[in-house]
Amino acid sequence: MIGELIVDIKDKTTGIRVLAEGKVEASHSEAGTIMGKEATVMDTGVSTLMPNGVLMADANGMLMTAEGDSVMTKINGIGWPTGKGWKSSYRGACYFMTNSPKLTNLNKTVGVWELESEENGEYSLKVWAWK
Repeated sequence: MIGELIVDIKDKTTGIRVLAEGKVEASHSEAGTIMGKEATVMDTGVSTLMPNGVLMADANGMLMTAEGDSVMTKINGIGWPTGKGWKSSYRGACYFMTNSPKLTNLNKTVGVWELESEENGEYSLKVWAWK
């Protein structure tokens, strides 16, 4: 069952690198919320195009709250093109690591996420607790 909203981000891809073997690396630096707290978010993800057209995604990120609490993330999932340009849809799981006493409950939380990207690279990412 999907529980509370943990992360909510709306932003745009800031950098793209094409790697060998059909892989694309995307970097993001954005603002959003984690557990309702304003946060700065940085992440880098690699999508690998599979023969069936599905994109396998792996990413690492860091969220930093305005109070200075940091959370590292590990993200895995799949995606698929839904239109022109960067228009795509992704789904997957997310894991958290933090030393913050305020956010320590995230260490035992698995998140489920969805990302919807527009043609121009703008996107919305939401992560919910998996109960």
